[in-house]
Amino acid sequence: MKHIKLRILSVIWSAIFLLFVVFDLILHVSLPLYFENQARSALEYEVNYIKELKNSDSNNKDEPAEYAGTYLSGEINFIIPDNADFREEEKNNGYNSAQKIAYTEIIDFIEQSHIELGKCYTVKTDNGYYVFTEYEDVFALSGESSPTIMYINIQPVVRYTRSLDLLLGIAFFCITAVMSVIGLKLGKKIEESQAAQSRFFQNSSHELKTPLMAIQGYAEGIQAGVIDPAQSATVILEESDRMTRLVEELLSISKIDAHRLVLNFAVTDVREILYDCLRAVEGVQKEKNIKIMLGFSNSPILADCDEDQLGRAFTNVIVNALRHCKSKVMISCKRRGKYCSVKVFNDGANISSKDLPHIFDRFYTGKNGNTGIGLALTSEIVRLHSGSISAYNSATGVVFEIKLLCRNAN
Repeated sequence: MKHIKLRILSVIWSAIFLLFVVFDLILHVSLPLYFENQARSALEYEVNYIKELKNSDSNNKDEPAEYAGTYLSGEINFIIPDNADFREEEKNNGYNSAQKIAYTEIIDFIEQSHIELGKCYTVKTDNGYYVFTEYEDVFALSGESSPTIMYINIQPVVRYTRSLDLLLGIAFFCITAVMSVIGLKLGKKIEESQAAQSRFFQNSSHELKTPLMAIQGYAEGIQAGVIDPAQSATVILEESDRMTRLVEELLSISKIDAHRLVLNFAVTDVREILYDCLRAVEGVQKEKNIKIMLGFSNSPILADCDEDQLGRAFTNVIVNALRHCKSKVMISCKRRGKYCSVKVFNDGANISSKDLPHIFDRFYTGKNGNTGIGLALTSEIVRLHSGSISAYNSATGVVFEIKLLCRNAN
């Protein structure tokens, strides 16, 4: 799959753009409508409460209903449109500038429109966002009921919510920048992983094909009677074992990926696992005439582990050391505080600085052409044991170190 980074970026940008549109609609449409409805509720509650007071007085009740109010009840203002003297006096002396503007704009709207008592109306101007209603004020100072207008100007709160546009834009810009960087890194890793898998399968198919061709060649030689069957059988068995090990490593990695690799933990002496591994590679050691030196602790080093899987990890590291050493391999197993440290040294050539950070990476192919399946599997097994594995160059060779948590640590 090509251009993964661009596809990830396009998804991120599209998602963030849609989120921005949604938030923008909330700020410019939903919130104003919400506050408008809140204002209507406050006005309706006020009108109903006045009616309750009137009924309370007419029924000679001692106490009126308790006033509770609503969210915007404290923002209610009043206008008496039909009392010219009162209107002029209040407009000039009792109203602030905002109220004077509201007075003029609401009265202008009423004079140009037909309104009904008790019904709420909305007026939007450059100076205000008014929700108002007209009702009969039965408690007028004149003693007579008169039409009165109560209104709430929700423009300040609406204007405040809309002022968040800048902050919203800055926030989404920062989110877009951060997510773009993350998307680029993620896309790069995916592309690198796909390229690595492609190289891995190419090398794996090549390594599987090599023993298969050898087996086929010797089998055809035996069939044609031109090769000694005993000699051919040895080669066929060796190549079969090589192919079996490769297939088993591939299956183990697949099980780990699918979380189907079941570990049977038990308290085991790590030194005993290493001794078993050394017996398993004894044939390779003798064939290549390699000297193996041991530096094990005298006391048991116990760890909670799966003996078979940890033995496979140790064996992979030891075989790798035997493959690349010149003449000797040194293995140490000692306790370092609460950890058990297993070091495998070989006196071979140093690992290149380019390959060293990637030798445990799955699907990575080093300069020597090996796919590194064994070391990748080793790293996964050690990780499942909550341990760590590392490799570094020394003055005279290469060291692999595996650290595990000791069972009997204080």
